[in-house]
Amino acid sequence: MTATLVEFSGSRGGVCGLSWGQVAIWRAIQRMVPDDAALNMSWVTDLEGEGISVGTPLSRITGTVRTVMERHESLRTRVRAGADGAPMQDLAAAGTIEVHVVDATAGTAPAAAKALQERLTAPAYDYPHEWPLRVGAVRVGDVVTHAVFGICHLVTDRGGLTALVRDVVLCLRGEPLADAGDRQPYDQARHQQSAAGRRQSEKALRYWSRHLETVPLRRFPDERERPAGEPPFWAATLSSPAGDLAVTLLAGRHQVSTSAVILAAAAVQLARQTGAREAVLQVIVSNRFRPGLADAVGPASQDGLCVIDVGDDDLAPVIGRTMQASLQAYLHAQYDPAALDDLLAAVGTARGGEVDLSMSFNDRRFDAQTPVAAGGTVTAGAIEALRPATTLEWERVEHYGARYFLHVNAVPGTLDLTLFADTTVLPAAAVEAHLRGVEELLLRSV
Repeated sequence: MTATLVEFSGSRGGVCGLSWGQVAIWRAIQRMVPDDAALNMSWVTDLEGEGISVGTPLSRITGTVRTVMERHESLRTRVRAGADGAPMQDLAAAGTIEVHVVDATAGTAPAAAKALQERLTAPAYDYPHEWPLRVGAVRVGDVVTHAVFGICHLVTDRGGLTALVRDVVLCLRGEPLADAGDRQPYDQARHQQSAAGRRQSEKALRYWSRHLETVPLRRFPDERERPAGEPPFWAATLSSPAGDLAVTLLAGRHQVSTSAVILAAAAVQLARQTGAREAVLQVIVSNRFRPGLADAVGPASQDGLCVIDVGDDDLAPVIGRTMQASLQAYLHAQYDPAALDDLLAAVGTARGGEVDLSMSFNDRRFDAQTPVAAGGTVTAGAIEALRPATTLEWERVEHYGARYFLHVNAVPGTLDLTLFADTTVLPAAAVEAHLRGVEELLLRSV
């Protein structure tokens, strides 16, 4: 493997505090140390196989890297400690980045690209010193067949990744890019430190305060000893084609988003397993609906506080309440994380105990929040016929940043749920009961 240096020069540099979205990702990274490399993101572009370019020279790759480094300031931003120890974003105006080149044959190029992807993704980033972008290319003779990209999660969240990949593909095709009109993370941070930003935060935290002062302090019954032979955490993934059809049918019937349907089922099942009458979860909110953030390549996501009245109801009546609760969470998910810390401390002091916010929900699908119109051809019979196709897979996990974290994965045609669970509150039997209970609630409700 060889390295080719690429020089870049942006329009400005500077140092300021992190944006609120950057703080959210930075804290997630710190919670994962020493396993923080698990948050790295990467992709491989098969230039000819994906119909992007034919006979691509290495200069097209280096030119693409130069363009995106100069266009997106988050790719030139490193994080270091300020004088008071707080993390700061250090935006470089110019610099040099390496493109790692692997020579292969036509037959070995796909495997070489996969190996290069793993090599670029596996190590944790040196956040104060390393560029948050890693680039590689697989070359057959004088032609690049695969371009490989790895990025630190601090560059962007999933919403901004779409815009970054779009720009990379256009550059690889040799096509011009539109003007970058959305807000850069440096600008976002400066705005959030202004009087207008503080007002936005204060409004959101008034919503948080109303709920934190009244919700039960605990989410789970008393902790137990970890069952013998169980790891600190389980990651269990349930894949259900039948569940996907059921979610679509229910979303159309209630004219809500599919995300609200899944969240409602999780809330009902949690209530049944914990004895609670309301579910209190942090939902990951992209904030991309806000002005200037739709295509911004930078972290914008923050936790929203979602409080769902479950009561003793079955799933159907909870779905509408979940949609309303989640909309309130989305509207109040842009705030100063340090101010939320102060609020949590004050509420804990006043109530004589810390409010447990260790349960989270994250829908990773891009179109998850779009309401589904009534209608369609899904039938209960078609759903029932797919029941036997459900699978459940397990992975032992040594470290994770939440006690309950349910992810909805982007798998077409399948309800794909991964639950990370602390085994002191949810041992293996409870994890399986939760995932299968969510599926059963959905299937029975149609």
